[in-house]
Amino acid sequence: MSVSDEISTAIRDENFTQEDATTRISNPVLRGFNPDPSIVRRGNDYYIATSTFEWFPAVQLNHSTDLANWTLVGHGISDDRINLRGVPASGGVWAPCLSVDQATGRFYLVFSIMKSQVAEAFDVDNYVIWADDITGPWSQPHYLTSVGFDASLFHDDDGSKWVVTLEWETREGHEHPGWIVIQSFNPDNGEVGDPIRINHGITDRGAVEAPHLYKHNGYYYLMTAEGGTGFGHGVCLARSTRIEGPYESDPGSPFITSWPIPYFGRNNRAYLREEYFNPATAVQKAGHGSLVDTPDGDWYVAHLSSRTLPGTRLSVLGRETSLQNVKWTDEGWLRLEAGGNLARETYSVKGRAAPASGNDVKTMFDSRLNRQFASLRGPMTTAWCRTGKEGLKLVGRDSLFSRFDPSIVATRLTEFDADAETTFSFDPSHFSQTAGLVVYYDNLNFAYARLTWDEERESPVLGVILARKGEKIEFPLTERAVPSEAESITLRAEIRSGTVQFRFSRQENHWEPLAGPIDITYMSDEAAGGFTGTFVGIAAADGVRKTKSATFRSFCLTHLDG
Repeated sequence: MSVSDEISTAIRDENFTQEDATTRISNPVLRGFNPDPSIVRRGNDYYIATSTFEWFPAVQLNHSTDLANWTLVGHGISDDRINLRGVPASGGVWAPCLSVDQATGRFYLVFSIMKSQVAEAFDVDNYVIWADDITGPWSQPHYLTSVGFDASLFHDDDGSKWVVTLEWETREGHEHPGWIVIQSFNPDNGEVGDPIRINHGITDRGAVEAPHLYKHNGYYYLMTAEGGTGFGHGVCLARSTRIEGPYESDPGSPFITSWPIPYFGRNNRAYLREEYFNPATAVQKAGHGSLVDTPDGDWYVAHLSSRTLPGTRLSVLGRETSLQNVKWTDEGWLRLEAGGNLARETYSVKGRAAPASGNDVKTMFDSRLNRQFASLRGPMTTAWCRTGKEGLKLVGRDSLFSRFDPSIVATRLTEFDADAETTFSFDPSHFSQTAGLVVYYDNLNFAYARLTWDEERESPVLGVILARKGEKIEFPLTERAVPSEAESITLRAEIRSGTVQFRFSRQENHWEPLAGPIDITYMSDEAAGGFTGTFVGIAAADGVRKTKSATFRSFCLTHLDG
């Protein structure tokens, strides 16, 4: 079957018949930067953990009772129990695995901390924490292993526990990236056994990673991601009657993908694989899956996915989370309930469900910060970020280029079109003191509309600074002087399909443009070469004494579509 025939068949299968008492839900279900989902059920409650990389708090934890409506209820780590200062862009906390010990009901959360990827050495440590409630308190991190990343935890029905990891291959002449290994784990004394190799790839797509083990009908099932975390991605399956193997490959793998045609990619180090971009689907990069069942016996796979900016191959929102209906075949393999293996743009849940839009953020900063806000490489402490009657006081620290102590408070951009707005007061006295509104991908790629000081004009000035692949770009001819006595400034970012137009206002409903519109499609995985996503928020910096503060009285991010 040709590529076009396979895609046409998958599109026709999208219209499969559902029972009357079901609701169709649009993918992605967790929109914006929410990659590497790990889904689990305890009783009638479902939870999804997603990666946060260098953003803090670490590991987002979403809850649902119907698999349609999801609420961010907490994070795995929100304090200084881990240290991410200095980790590179797209480093930090990777690929969490959330699991439940059915004997005790206790939650376990395993995650990797990627410290360096220089020379493809991948210096990484894996940890586990546990809690009796999803909102915590979570235990101190317990170190597990550094053999590789994407670690998960499997609870066997005999009470034993196993860490399942990609063993990262660093040697020339050996197939990259390596083997899937298991290691015994004793939570009572913390002991971890030696690695046992169990699989070297289920398909020929290569780049095997993201291993999860499940047990069903007497078989151990190994679910992996293969094909790189880009356009050739897929969810694959193998099984064995023994946990140590040997594992039989599913002949239909990948059973979820965005590129439905087999290809050979073993030892291919390119993760994006843009040659496998599929223009016939809106669900790109489908892979990195995890499995869950319902009390009624239905099955779902949560998986990583991406939406590209229309007309491009650019994932400006980052990698997201989608769900698929799956079923077990008579032969004992998982298949999409709709048939084929092309990831669908919708999935079904039983009953009537009306997912609420919960991605807009509006705050006057007069109470505790919204859970949707995040900072970089460390928690939002009162030493530099505190709310009060006047608003949010943000103390300037490092520049936005820094991997250590930038003062940024931001939230995920979840649609291609959005408006962001903030009102703040700031009294700079040096050009290295800034405060304002930022559209941020990482410390090498951002757009920052900021108020600073110009000694030649003897006045504060508003202007825009860009970071594009680490290069600083300024627009001095568009800077606008602001009277020193101005009580506050309102900045606005109009984000439209890969561009941003910054505006400012000193009086209500009178907007003046700053530099723009500016092309910000370079804030994407494909252009920036990273794995994160676009955030929008507020920032302050002080390169003099790191004491100058700005007071933000409000912030709102309103998404215009989706």
